[in-house]
Formats: sequence, C-alpha cells, structure tokens
Amino acid sequence: MLSNSLSVLLLSNHDESLITDDGLTLLNLKNDVSKARESISTVPEGEIALFHSDAYVFLVWLLAAWQEGRKVLVPVDKNIALNPGFSNWLKIGEFDSPDMVDWSISSSPANKVFKEIDPSFAALSVFTSGSTGEPVRINKTIRQLENEMDALEFTFGSEIRKDVVFYRSVSHQHFFGMPFGLFWAVSRGSRLSRIAIKGGHEWNTSIPQVLITSPSFLKSIVETAGQHKNIGAGIHSIFSAGGVLEDSVFSKIIDITKSRVVNIYGSSETGHIAWKSSPEMAWRLQVGVEFKAPIADVLEIKSKFCPNNDWFQTSDLACQSGDSFEILGRADQIIKIEGTRVSSSHLMASIKESGLVDDCLISDLENGRRSQLGVVLKLNAVGLQLLETYGRLKLTNGLKESLRGKVNSIAIPRRWRFVDEFPKNSLGKVVKADLDGLFLDGLKTPIVINRQVNVHSTELVLDMLKSLDCFNGHFDDFPVVPGVALIEWAISAAKGHLLKDCTFIGMSQVKFQKFIKPNQVIRLKLEIKPESMNLKYQYQDAETIYSSGILKFRN
Repeated sequence: MLSNSLSVLLLSNHDESLITDDGLTLLNLKNDVSKARESISTVPEGEIALFHSDAYVFLVWLLAAWQEGRKVLVPVDKNIALNPGFSNWLKIGEFDSPDMVDWSISSSPANKVFKEIDPSFAALSVFTSGSTGEPVRINKTIRQLENEMDALEFTFGSEIRKDVVFYRSVSHQHFFGMPFGLFWAVSRGSRLSRIAIKGGHEWNTSIPQVLITSPSFLKSIVETAGQHKNIGAGIHSIFSAGGVLEDSVFSKIIDITKSRVVNIYGSSETGHIAWKSSPEMAWRLQVGVEFKAPIADVLEIKSKFCPNNDWFQTSDLACQSGDSFEILGRADQIIKIEGTRVSSSHLMASIKESGLVDDCLISDLENGRRSQLGVVLKLNAVGLQLLETYGRLKLTNGLKESLRGKVNSIAIPRRWRFVDEFPKNSLGKVVKADLDGLFLDGLKTPIVINRQVNVHSTELVLDMLKSLDCFNGHFDDFPVVPGVALIEWAISAAKGHLLKDCTFIGMSQVKFQKFIKPNQVIRLKLEIKPESMNLKYQYQDAETIYSSGILKFRN
C-alpha cells in the first residue's frame, strides 16, 4: 500500500520523513509549499506553465498550485513557451523569461492549512508530439495519477525497500520520468533525486535505489566496459521506457547489474500499458489495463489511467499472441512526397532486405519547393566493410538499385546518412528535428558511422561529408579538412570516450601526411596511456595514414 497518495500527501503527520536524497523532509516540503502558495495567490487567474530542472522545486510549485486550485501545464522543453499559441501562460521556473522564479521568502507562511485534493480535479496537462510535430496537450486528473501510482506499487513495490532513492536519467518534466521517478517515489515514502544524472559517470550504484531511465542510457552502460566493475549492490530495480530496449542490451544490463530490469510500454496519453522483465517474456498487461481482442491492426486499450472507460486507439500496430500482444511498429508511418503516399515502414523493410543494414529511419525533408526523402542507416558489419572499401557513393547507389521494383521510384530516398546511433533525447526517443539536422549544411563535426570502445582505446569510423562546415572556404578549388579541425575532433572524441573529466594541456609529434577530402570515410584511432595521460591519435584508412600525433591531458 502507498503511504501517501498525491491528494493527501500534505496532510500526513510524518513530518520527519525524508523527501529528497539531500535530506529535505516532509516538514520542509510543507513549509515551502506554503510559501509558494502565497506567491501564486498574488497572480491573476490563468494557466500556469511550470519548468524546473530541480525535481524538489518542481514538486513544491506543483503542490502549491494544486492547493490553490490551479491547473499546471508541464512542457518537456522550456522552449515550447516560444510557441505563439502558449503566449498567455504564466511562466514559473527556468523559462528564458519567467513571470515568477522563487517563492515568497517569508519566514512564517500565512497559510499552513492544507486540503485534500478532489480526485476529479484536472490537475495537470502534459505534452506529446503529434503526427504533425506540433505539441499536443494531454489532460490528467488526480484520480488518473493516483490510479497509476497504485498500480505501480501493486505490481513492483514488494521488491523495493521504502528507504531507496529514485534516481533518474530522464527528465521529470516528461510523462514517464514524472509518474515513475517523482510521484511514485513520494507516494510510497521513498526519496527522490533532485537532479537527473547525465551519464554513467554520475551514477552511484552503491546507494539503495531505483533507476528510472531509457534504452539509450542502458546501452551506453553496456558499451562502456570500464563501468561494469563499478556497478554496486544498491540497485533494486531499473525501469526503462521511451524506446525499444534491444534484446542484447536487455540481457546484458540484467547480467552486469544483477537486478530486476523492467521494460515499460506506454505513452503520455495512456500512462504505462504493459511491461516485461526479460527479452523472452511476452508483454504483460499492467493491472487496470485491458486490450481489445482480437487485434485488428492497431492496438486499442482501456485503462484506469485514461480519462474515461472508452477504448483508446494507440499509435502502434500490433498482433495478438495468446493473451498478450507483439508490437509491430508505428501506425502513422505514411509520408506524402509530391502527392504520392509512401509507407515508411514498407520502405524501411525493403532497405533492410539488402542484408547491409541493421536498422534505418526515414524522414521527409524540405528542399526548396520540393520534399524529398532522407534515410538514416545503421550499417551491419558487411555494410560497413563495403562502405570503407568502395566509398559512400558506390554503397548508396547499390542500395538505391536494390529498391528498384520493390517501391515506387519516388519513394527511393535522395539523401543518405550513415550513423552509429540515431540521435535521441534524454528519454531515448528520436526527435525528427534532430534526425533532419543530420542533412543540414554546416555540420560542425563528422558523423560517427561506427565505434568500438574499450577501456584504454577507442576507434571511430567517421563520415567526412562535404556538408561539413570546415570545408567552407578551405579551399574553394581544393576543399580539405584543416589540421586544426582534426586535432579538435580528436580531443573531443577523447573526452567523450576515454577522458571524461580531464583537461587538454598540449600536443607533440603531430604530423599531417595527406589531405582528407569531402565524402571520404576515415577511421580515427585513439589510445590512452593512463600513467602519463598521453593519448595517441591517428586518422587512417586501409591504405593511408592521414594524420597522427600525441595529445596530452591532466586531471
């Protein structure tokens, strides 16, 4: 059972109980909520937008607004406030131009009397990206939020101690980090972490904890071998959502953490729908959720976490598997190019039939008056070998040729990018703007096509696209990568993979033996000597060394 439901959290008498990982108690929370109420009571009625990176400060403002009967709008990104449609918001917190930053500094708040919040109160609006890319508002009542917290505790709470800290690598502004990492923590009497961790180097695994995270964070842990020996015994459970948790990552993270890892399926509209705790396990419906059977194409569900008891159509194609289901992909993957409907799911499947690609994503790109398709691909070992041997032009022409007869000619992508990983946000989701950004001119750094990371060495395969900013003006008739760019990229790669908290202090034995030209595919090899903190770098392909040298660092 939950110790404190959201509607009565401030009515609890356990003032000494800890709320945060840095020692703030329920009494501190009550006092701060009282002061924040005082500040909110002085402003006109209207919609309140709240954005703050500190989860405790966020919680204070949220509870204060609810006590004043004010609904709160919670954007994932503070820049949403720049949208003209939201210009009438009263902005609280870390917006670029907030209407209110801090609550009253009064030492004795006037109103310390709290009330139970009506379960039907429309307390919260969150946002998700619609099919057009515009933010879509989703309303949540207190009852919906509490139903979801009850289900989380019923299903997962028995294996989690009360005194754990709920850490997050995802934002509490998002409607996965918020219910899992914030509301559930305070409702069950556990502590919350105030600031999200940014990477494995900030993850203290010795403290009794639950981690609320994303597939991209877990994959980074799996791929960083040096992190494995630092995994402590404090991890009670790991919850991942926001994208596909690859089977290999799923199995490996269970193995190295020796803890329960739960993959969550759901959305901002529905809350969490189903879960699995191993790659082999079928999706298991959360208590309070059911799906419409038989499944036609698109998965439809009923849930106590939704605003009503109607069937809700998700955005995912599915097929029934016994009393469970399998997710087949998004249902909204139709793109119009020059008036022709193109199924991106069919196009991606056709590209994968080449046998050269592990995964790919399609995006429609604006190019002057015409739209065209761009494809971002993760090559498999065979595809990578062909790329390095024959070059990007021959590989892309071969991939295009493999599509002829399988898709409409207009559906054959005009633009091609090869990546090691798709660009993802903190929740592990691909944002279209970031995907489209790979096709822009003026890229500051080469795109990483493949990487191999070891404890003391790293090897990156880099795409020296002609759209790199460094080719602009260097030189007009003979564009080449400048030497200073090669050194800067090597330093950046070293800090990103081998020397995260170190300072560059100098270099020696630097040589530039041959020019790197547009659209070449080049390997960057890095090798660190820990005792001296000297790092050897080398740009090369199968036949040529283009540049090499030693970079010097210190802690």
